[in-house]
Amino acid sequence: MPNHSPLPVCEVLIRELISRRKLHLCEALRIVGRPDAAEDILQNTAVKCLTCPPRHQPENPGCYVSRMVRNASIDYLRKHAKEIATAFDGEDQIASAGTTPLCGHTHLERKQELAAVARALSGLSERKREAFLRHRLADVPQKKIAEEMEVSRALVNVMIKQAESHCARALAGEDDGRALALNA
Repeated sequence: MPNHSPLPVCEVLIRELISRRKLHLCEALRIVGRPDAAEDILQNTAVKCLTCPPRHQPENPGCYVSRMVRNASIDYLRKHAKEIATAFDGEDQIASAGTTPLCGHTHLERKQELAAVARALSGLSERKREAFLRHRLADVPQKKIAEEMEVSRALVNVMIKQAESHCARALAGEDDGRALALNA
């Protein structure tokens, strides 16, 4: 009598998943309602069978794999239930959608950028900072700023351009020592 060692648990589960693939795919499709998602669920189930199989072989591998597919399908629905389905007609709409304030990573990046700009502005002279903020945030024309500061329009234009450059370098993470020159 030949000595046959039993198959590893993961191999038994994978064989079950492959031999009844259509049945498991139909079960996943019934729950999630999308063929592409059902395929993903089967692939994820196969990966799970290979990476973390149970310690002991289940009595009924077919039922065990069916339960894995069902649970993975339900998990998929829970995970994607919070997503908002949006139909985009063209690439222009997708490009204009950008990111939302709900994106934590994007929110953090924007806060860091704002802090960098605030630090850069605080490094400017009062006069340059005032000219820049009044022109960019309050939409005050350069001509009026020049009159109020009693300087030429050209000087106001130069101060605003220098402030913009300073902020751009701060956003790019450059600190080349020009901050002191801008404070004049």
